[in-house]
Amino acid sequence: MEFRDKIWLGVCIMLALGGTLFAIIAWNSWRSTYRIIRNGIQTEGMVLENRRRPARGLEARPTSVAPVVQFVTPDGLTVQYYSQTYTTPATFQVGERVAIWYLADDPKQATLDGVDAWIFPVVFGIFGTAMCLIGYPTLISALIAFLKR
Repeated sequence: MEFRDKIWLGVCIMLALGGTLFAIIAWNSWRSTYRIIRNGIQTEGMVLENRRRPARGLEARPTSVAPVVQFVTPDGLTVQYYSQTYTTPATFQVGERVAIWYLADDPKQATLDGVDAWIFPVVFGIFGTAMCLIGYPTLISALIAFLKR
């Protein structure tokens, strides 16, 4: 097996394993969100602020923001949910009332209606699927060619 073939085989293995990892993360994220929406309690919360995404490395001040939503459970517990979905422009305005789902036994596990609920699993699912569709067929054909030698 030539050095070039070994490199290509390594790339295929990395694509296949990376794609599988992305797909597993997407599946777990989707399951968690689905569980919150299916078993959770829907209520209305209010957007307290739109916090900026932290800067990375030498990056200038980022413009994307994510909402911080406050809601109250039936037993009077006030909870703040910090969305991890950063957008430009802001999806919600400060003071806006929004739908939010949370788990009764753990109100910190929550999700907002809309993009917040599905963006992470969809993006990771697309990347995982693409990487697997490139990695596995190429890996399998490389292994078959190797075994035929």
